[in-house]
Amino acid sequence: MRKLSHLKCILLLALAFISVNKTFAQVEEVGNMIAAGEQDAKLLLQPYIAPAINGFGAAQAGGWYNTAEPHKLGGFDITFTANVAMAPKKYSTFVIDNNELSFLKLQDPALNETQTVVGDNIDGPQLVYNVEDDEGNVVYTQDAFRMPQGLNVRYIPSPMIQAGIGLIKGTEVMVRFMPNITIEGNELGLWGIGGKHDIKQWIPGLKKVPVLKVSVMYGYTKLHTFIGLNVDPESINAEGLPEEQPNNNWEDQYMKLWVKSHTANLLIGADLKVVSFYGGIGFVSTKTTLKMEGDFPYVGLTDVTYQPVVKTITDPLDMEIE
Repeated sequence: MRKLSHLKCILLLALAFISVNKTFAQVEEVGNMIAAGEQDAKLLLQPYIAPAINGFGAAQAGGWYNTAEPHKLGGFDITFTANVAMAPKKYSTFVIDNNELSFLKLQDPALNETQTVVGDNIDGPQLVYNVEDDEGNVVYTQDAFRMPQGLNVRYIPSPMIQAGIGLIKGTEVMVRFMPNITIEGNELGLWGIGGKHDIKQWIPGLKKVPVLKVSVMYGYTKLHTFIGLNVDPESINAEGLPEEQPNNNWEDQYMKLWVKSHTANLLIGADLKVVSFYGGIGFVSTKTTLKMEGDFPYVGLTDVTYQPVVKTITDPLDMEIE
């Protein structure tokens, strides 16, 4: 029965991760933001994707403890956790500052509000090319792409398997993981390590209080996901322009994310005969590295004649979201 229960947890965990990964795989439109180069892509991509990334970071930092007392020497547990973070409603949209964009502009500057990845299934405003020569003259203007819809999902799950084992002096070591899952070219994986230590034993007077438990804990979790993209000149409405490097098949494009979370807490609990109470106070810190790797098309000008062409940019983005 125990083996069946553990297998069931693993299967549920795998299905949950596949669901999350396929959700992110629906956001292929983010690759279109490279349409006019790196600068504008950063201005549009970070506010669009940050609510989900921060939600993942917060969710994966939770679930480290369900009691304030570390395991005794040799004691252990294996648990399945499925933490969920909620992106506040105010982060479901953001406003595009038309003045900050360089090679792209809003078709209608008054329609400047767009959905984030956790927003509603509503098309965003139309962006147009605004390619200028060295003298500031606009030499190419054409519809580029619409900002992508949101996924209408404000709850961000982060399931995982976690194990803890007790060591000497009221110390417990904890690990969490999810083996890499690859689905349709997309990959997702997670691991983490943490610890819990009983500090009550070192505080004179307090250590004699029978039911009180006081501990500190720290946990580090790292999640990675690699999402295959498919951006070609047609995706950015530039299929009619000549290609500076012809015969590019625009394959092997990826958006890669590494989400790192740190959490530390002071834990206080009370073990009574029939019930246990516990709580904690601490902090969570999250940092995400986002990279786009591969060859991507974007619209630029030839060096001499200033004619619009489809250019190639390789590994266009490497940015951090905190």
